[in-house]
Amino acid sequence: MRYCSIDIETTGLNPDTCDILQFAAVLDDLCDPKPLVDLPRFTTYFCKDKPISGEPYALGMHGQIFQKIANAQRLGLEFDDRTGDRFMNIESLPEALACFFIKNDWPMDKKNRMKVTVAGKNVAGFDMRFLNTKIKNWGQISFLSRTLDPAVLYLDYKNDKELPDLKTCMDRANIGGEVSHTALEDALVVVKLLRHKLLKKTK
Repeated sequence: MRYCSIDIETTGLNPDTCDILQFAAVLDDLCDPKPLVDLPRFTTYFCKDKPISGEPYALGMHGQIFQKIANAQRLGLEFDDRTGDRFMNIESLPEALACFFIKNDWPMDKKNRMKVTVAGKNVAGFDMRFLNTKIKNWGQISFLSRTLDPAVLYLDYKNDKELPDLKTCMDRANIGGEVSHTALEDALVVVKLLRHKLLKKTK
């Protein structure tokens, strides 16, 4: 089964009043699991003409992201050769993401559309809700309504009062480190968590 692990970094929890700063996608195939370092990945920062809005606690978490975006806007960068960072308006995401899927041989149906199963921690309730608020037309991409959330795989049903957060899932899978709050690293963690339970591997 092929799926796309998605993560975003935002300026808060409300998609109507907050902005998306960063987006990342990692492609994986559970039937043909390549090493993590070889998985196709797409990441971008979002620039906008209007001031960024959001909630204080979230704005305070993303100082490095704001520096990258400000520098890109100052220099008029779409791609930074030194770091590999990509910058675009959020309206450009559907076309850029579709090109990424096509480049990596994602299958198309008879209507020339790509049906995509999405994975991520709370991806349906947060990431896709945010993305669909900002983007009304995904073009060739059709995100399927059923998503893969690793939290249910790491539920301790006898003791948990709610589904575990990403850090708890990492601890239960013996995956070291902290939640990075960078979109690409968190998308890769979701791949590790799914593989650990479904394939008994994290590499």
